[in-house]
Amino acid sequence: MQYKTKRVPFELKDFDQKTGIFTGYAAVFGNVDAGGDLIQPGAFTKTLKDNKDRIKICWQHDPYSPIGKPLEMREDKKGLFVKGQISDTSLGKDVKILMKDGVINELSIGYDTVKKKWKDGVRHLKELKLYEFSPVTWAMNDEAVITSVKANEDIKEVLVKTIELLDRLLEKNEVEEKDSSELEMNRLFTSIDSLEKNIGSKLQEG
Repeated sequence: MQYKTKRVPFELKDFDQKTGIFTGYAAVFGNVDAGGDLIQPGAFTKTLKDNKDRIKICWQHDPYSPIGKPLEMREDKKGLFVKGQISDTSLGKDVKILMKDGVINELSIGYDTVKKKWKDGVRHLKELKLYEFSPVTWAMNDEAVITSVKANEDIKEVLVKTIELLDRLLEKNEVEEKDSSELEMNRLFTSIDSLEKNIGSKLQEG
């Protein structure tokens, strides 16, 4: 398993700058993000049961900069609803001002993928282990409801997905399933683009 992050724009509700309490959604179900992932309902059930007391609120995913604690975390039809409280530290005070002013208006989860399933070029995340959620500066793709920011993307998995899509595309072309083939072609291009980005990222790191 690899530690990953996933960002989602969120709306502050009933934010109290004095107490630092806010609510929002740290993850949304049923949307395929730019990285080809879809979080399924129930993905957080086990982690909330087993690790609820260990989940923290961090600043920009920095484990050395904890800024608060979750007061409530639960799944509903929309996604992972969270209610958190920012601590009254010097950093916490700065974060509260940024949240109040709307400068920070997105959340991101830090997690491991426990169970997943590939289907039609989409990786369905069936079970996640949640470590923390963080107020963050921005998402990579403003158009996506949830945008994946995989710092340690498994290039092998992306390559396998691309090959599978190519195989299906070739099979469909043989039987002249035009509409289905066009859909697979679009997914193939998405997979290739994701692969190129991740290879480029690894080359820069190396």
